[in-house]
Amino acid sequence: MRPHLVAEGELDGGSWAPWADDGRGPGSRIPYRWWVLGTVCAGLFASGLTVTALTTAVPFIRRDFGTSLAAITWVVSAPFLFRSIFVPAFGKVADRAGRRRTWLLGFAVSTFASLACGFAPSVGLLILFRAVAAIGSAAVVPSSLALIAVVFEPDERVKAFGWWSATSALAPVVGVVAGGLVVEAFGWRWLFYGQFPFALVALGLGVAVLRESRGERARFDYGGMVLSVLGLGSLILVLNRGPVGEWAWVSVPAVGVAGFAACCLTAFVFVERRVQSPILLVDLFARRPFAAGVAANFLGNFAYMGGFFVTSLMLAEPDLFGYHAGEVALAVAPRAAALGVMGPVAGYLAARYGGRRMATLGMALVGVSMLALASLDAGETYLWILPGLVISGIGLGLVGPPSVAAVTNEAASEDLGAAGAAVNLGASFGSSMGIATMQAVLVAAAVSTNAPGMHAYSMAFLAGALATSLGLVATLGLEAPRRRRRFGRATR
Repeated sequence: MRPHLVAEGELDGGSWAPWADDGRGPGSRIPYRWWVLGTVCAGLFASGLTVTALTTAVPFIRRDFGTSLAAITWVVSAPFLFRSIFVPAFGKVADRAGRRRTWLLGFAVSTFASLACGFAPSVGLLILFRAVAAIGSAAVVPSSLALIAVVFEPDERVKAFGWWSATSALAPVVGVVAGGLVVEAFGWRWLFYGQFPFALVALGLGVAVLRESRGERARFDYGGMVLSVLGLGSLILVLNRGPVGEWAWVSVPAVGVAGFAACCLTAFVFVERRVQSPILLVDLFARRPFAAGVAANFLGNFAYMGGFFVTSLMLAEPDLFGYHAGEVALAVAPRAAALGVMGPVAGYLAARYGGRRMATLGMALVGVSMLALASLDAGETYLWILPGLVISGIGLGLVGPPSVAAVTNEAASEDLGAAGAAVNLGASFGSSMGIATMQAVLVAAAVSTNAPGMHAYSMAFLAGALATSLGLVATLGLEAPRRRRRFGRATR
């Protein structure tokens, strides 16, 4: 018996399956779809170990290489930026070339590029290796979401995505707690050395468990791919160089590159509306749940990840709180832990009480957390810092699962990779925009380059709160699926 939602002939061979033909594990009662979810989550766990751990290590990497704040920001933001650039293309590659194949190749690239980060002799090469790892990750995320969506019914997906969201939060918790101690004991390079064994295990599990699935085999949209890479890449360049870099907002380079980005993205939308198999499902943005799901993911991650980055800098600031690496890691861990706990809980709550209601509550909580952090005074005790961190994690945990489910439920089975790319584009671009924008506010309001001052940090958190106010509008557009879609393109 084939997994749910898979049309006859959609699954190919290509993996050694440790279960019988009925899709269950040997001698077990575990359906195949849960094996797929577990495998995908194992890869997510392995690749996410260094996300927040490296965020807390930023001040110490900066001191090691003796580089500027603007340059070291790329160490954290480069993965989000490059993932944002390449996710749309790889989502469609997964649908066309095979989701299993795309997941395995992308994960292998990400694994070995991350290992190379540990040997980087300069901040430039560290950023380069992080970028290559992010490109591999750009192939993994949309294909993993598609692999989950293929084997789960629409009304079960919100629960599956809850576990997916929990894993994406659990990995940073483990990474941030262990990572802070590792940085102090052995140095930041051991974050990447320690990640490698976990990634190898996940890669082997993927080879053994995953089965191939594909969407329609239409001609690949090369024009859309080129235009999306050029447009998103140019936009990201302006955001990085403009706020805290070398370009003034009204300088010739900034205006020229911004104009080029606008032209490329306009042409991209024009092309995507006319090709047979677009890499980004532009037409689906006319459907309120699809557009709302992408927007909610963007704005929620904007505030959450931007706040995460700013909080780590604030706590490590000698004139404000003066935390060491291990102390920063332990201090911010409850935020990711709260997100990890709320992931599966939110999935079941959304299935019972409605995704729109849970996502709206979650976005409001993220906004409250930004206001709580903005109200802190220098030298405040940790008991005053903790509530803002925990509330932020709970809030994003409530936003994620219903937002992802709303997007995938609006897409046809042959477009699940592209749908996964769309929702991840929102999350990744939101994270990178949040880091860049909130850091830009921090730098603009800073008393001095080396000591921004508490007022500057408060202004950065208020920028995150503003994003969540827009996010509340987005979550109100989410709807629970009215009926189940099994095959073919979705209709309303």
